[in-house]
Amino acid sequence: MSGSLTAGMNESDREPLQECLQRLLASGAILREDHRDLYDWARLHREVVDELCGLAGLKLVWEHDNRLVLGIPQHPRLLRRLRQDETLIVLALWYDFDRQVKDEGRTPEDVGFRVREFSEQFEAKFRHLQLPATTRLLEILHLLEKKSVVRLSETAGPFTDILIRVLPTIRYLVPFSALDEWTRTRDRHLAAGAAGDDVGAEQQG
Repeated sequence: MSGSLTAGMNESDREPLQECLQRLLASGAILREDHRDLYDWARLHREVVDELCGLAGLKLVWEHDNRLVLGIPQHPRLLRRLRQDETLIVLALWYDFDRQVKDEGRTPEDVGFRVREFSEQFEAKFRHLQLPATTRLLEILHLLEKKSVVRLSETAGPFTDILIRVLPTIRYLVPFSALDEWTRTRDRHLAAGAAGDDVGAEQQG
């Protein structure tokens, strides 16, 4: 890197700047709980991080309360189209996150449930649609973990006992302003599923 972007920047600062960009492009976010030093560095150098990521096609959202930086793609080439089953899982996770925060009073950092609970609630939300098979559901959850949407823990035991923690980043992946909007989107996907169509959403690639 050279020019005005890094003018006056120490050589030792260029490596974390590059790492910020790489992580935001690869996983969509930098969470302090995972990368404390990098997150703290990025906050101190917010202007240059914003500028570099803007050149790469990302708009950054700085969620200081939740201790994360989120990269929102601004160009179609940075997006990956989710498959139908992936989209349904994301919609179900958003609903559970929203209800736990608004109805149960949990903080956005403290939303979690077992795969068993998630599976039971999924069937109630998406009538006539089956939850993906175990291997496929685990694959989707790992994809969402890679993209900083969920964190999985207690994975050594039975699959149904795995703990899913939904991260606040999901509010930007599925930015519904109200539950009615979620319901309309859910109904559209139910109709598409009944018709055999593959109507998916878009996510950072």
